[in-house]
Amino acid sequence: MLTFYLLFGILYGLLLVLLGKTWMGKPQVFTENREPELVTLLVPYRNERHNIPVILPQISGLSFRPLQVIFINDQSEDGGKELLEDLIQSISDEYLKILSLDSIGVGKKAAIKTGIQNAFGSLILTTDADCFLPSDWVEQMIQPFSDENTMMVAGPILPKGDQGFFQNFQQIEWASILLVTQAGFYFGSPIMCSAANMAYRKSAFFEVEGYLGNENLLSGDDEFLLKKMVNRFGPDAVVYQKENLVYTQTQHSWNELFSQRFRWASKWKSHQSIAHLLAALFPVAVQLIFLSSFSMLFLGIQGSLVFGLIWLLKVYFETRTLGKVLRTFGVHPKIGWFLLTGIVHPIYVLVSAFGALFVKFQWKGRYSSGKA
Repeated sequence: MLTFYLLFGILYGLLLVLLGKTWMGKPQVFTENREPELVTLLVPYRNERHNIPVILPQISGLSFRPLQVIFINDQSEDGGKELLEDLIQSISDEYLKILSLDSIGVGKKAAIKTGIQNAFGSLILTTDADCFLPSDWVEQMIQPFSDENTMMVAGPILPKGDQGFFQNFQQIEWASILLVTQAGFYFGSPIMCSAANMAYRKSAFFEVEGYLGNENLLSGDDEFLLKKMVNRFGPDAVVYQKENLVYTQTQHSWNELFSQRFRWASKWKSHQSIAHLLAALFPVAVQLIFLSSFSMLFLGIQGSLVFGLIWLLKVYFETRTLGKVLRTFGVHPKIGWFLLTGIVHPIYVLVSAFGALFVKFQWKGRYSSGKA
């Protein structure tokens, strides 16, 4: 038993080292587009009145022109659409065309589909209303499309801010998500990405029939589309631009955070893929083993020493590897935050897994039992 836990701790550390090496690989180099394609940015939103005055100046500050931007209202109930349309009137830029539309349907997927049907761009970019966009974001996202075989591009997302444990916990957790996302693309088996930082060819979206087959699921406007792109065009047709970071708002409470994670985790049973099943079960199994290691404290001095060693290995390699990811973006959490996150995270993962299976969660006024 002691040998099992010791080997597990060593293997866990080696796995993090391997993932860290994939993260530090050289960035891909793409040639410049000789004839830039037309681009449409889609911003689906629901009840984002407080974020609309923040996202609009960022969109105005994007350096790419000409640019069409379509905000699609997904049945907001907070007056966000009216505020948006008032603010749009104050923007004077003949090369920036901003439209405000109501979604034809319910849910984020229906909103995106509405936007695509009104887009003049051959390249579609998507983000969320609570994101913070770098000024050269569009140029960086469309660069890989200089290769005609590229059908989709995804980029990293990271919560903004580092005030206290809760925000640092979210950043460190997101670092692990980015690490696994990058590894999936690196090994030619991408399993996840975020629609808050994504681009694809409009023609490819129609060729894979968009969200047909998963329209009624509350989540997955990114992962299901990624899977369709890989199945239709192959893994080389999707690119991960890990240097092109988009920040997002942190969740404001544990309740909000768990609700978001329940929604994300609930997608695993809809993928009908062994790779996605293993990706969902593996972190749960790992955290179960770490939590079960507390039983070694009842096995005398040797058990206590092995317990201390594997948790030391856990915190050390997580700090080393996830810290490397965060430093890529100039984020430097204190070692103490890594220590606390390493202790809390196993419980957090198990609660998220349990909630995805058994808890009816709410997201922006909609429940998991309802349609998208």
